[in-house]
Amino acid sequence: MPHDQLPRLHGYGVRWDAAADRYRVRNEITGEWLHSATGELAAFVFFGDAYSAWRAFEVHKRPGEK
Repeated sequence: MPHDQLPRLHGYGVRWDAAADRYRVRNEITGEWLHSATGELAAFVFFGDAYSAWRAFEVHKRPGEK
């Protein structure tokens, strides 16, 4: 999906897509969006699920982590 066609989202890493009424996950280091196994932009109903996916997708040390 070209950058100019990405949905307008709010947040960092885990983003709310108001148009789809779902959370989306983005690797803020590389700019890559998380996609499902079918190749579509991954969507999550619950923030906790999206946050877990983001932590696995954007792997780096965060403040307070060893």
